[in-house]
Amino acid sequence: MVETLEHLIRQAAHHPRQPRLPLYRELLRSESFLLTVDEPMAEAEKKRVTRSAESFPIWADRDSELGGVWVPVFPAKDSVALYVEAKGLQAPSGQEFLWMGHDPASVFGLLRGIKCFSGIKLYLDEGAAVQLSWPEVKALSLGEIPGETPELYNLPVARLTLPAGMQVAYGKVEVGGAKGKGKLLYLPQAGHFKNEDLRKLVRLDLGGEDAAWMPCRHFLQVLRLLRGSEEGETSRYVEDLLCALVEFQMYGEAEALCEWLEKRGRQAYAWMALAVIYQKNGKLLDCADLCRQGLERYPAEKFFPLHGADALAALGQKAAALRMLEEALERFPRDVQLVQALEGLKNPQ
Repeated sequence: MVETLEHLIRQAAHHPRQPRLPLYRELLRSESFLLTVDEPMAEAEKKRVTRSAESFPIWADRDSELGGVWVPVFPAKDSVALYVEAKGLQAPSGQEFLWMGHDPASVFGLLRGIKCFSGIKLYLDEGAAVQLSWPEVKALSLGEIPGETPELYNLPVARLTLPAGMQVAYGKVEVGGAKGKGKLLYLPQAGHFKNEDLRKLVRLDLGGEDAAWMPCRHFLQVLRLLRGSEEGETSRYVEDLLCALVEFQMYGEAEALCEWLEKRGRQAYAWMALAVIYQKNGKLLDCADLCRQGLERYPAEKFFPLHGADALAALGQKAAALRMLEEALERFPRDVQLVQALEGLKNPQ
């Protein structure tokens, strides 16, 4: 039987722990479709091919728990109509929902530029939807095949202390590679996770040589649970959560948390965290622009010239990067970090 994209999406949805290599390959050679909102078109044909330099009003869903944006991507025009019908969507007055076709693989690079982008949901129908997280979309945008084994991460916080008496469940998980099977740790009280979440795991040190793995999303649920417990409560909850999101390459969720922090009066901290996120997810122009704003708003904070200059240099704007560091040194004479950054930029090894 010829493997089609629709068949592979359904297979991955029903068996989320099976290898996805055939699905990834098919995604790189198949046309895909997005849901957009636009003015009604007179022509019967509603195909739009959007180039990377253009903007378009794309439909996306917010993660109700973590706030990141997930963009539905469809294997066929019929799937777009099914999605609109299933969700009971209503287009704004004077506009209508349209499907937008894209050449093979072209959609992945476009989507990475969306604000708070967490990943895509390959949608076939209500019973078949598959999530591809930011690292997978990044690989596909470069024309590469994402790794088959789960994404593995180290503990992003100093330690994880569980209150006495908390129920802990253990299981087994396929870690992949030479590691083979590992011990899975689960705290039922913290919340539930899906089989799909086992594709992203964090390592927990249980003391000595003993270790276990936890789905990253479940780890975030545990952090939230510990915030409200007497033993686990910490004033660093938000900082730990943000650190974990960045460490797990959940950049869209991290961006959403920065927005939340900014609205609650922590703009300087939110902007610094957001600049780091932009550097890590490749939005260097956004990082440089944000650091310029940070310099104007917070002139006593040397974080912004350091990271702004780094982003400008990576963009090939060496003169602008040097100017930013030199101006910062006028405010912070003989600052070691700024001097080192300036010398490193002038005399690269």
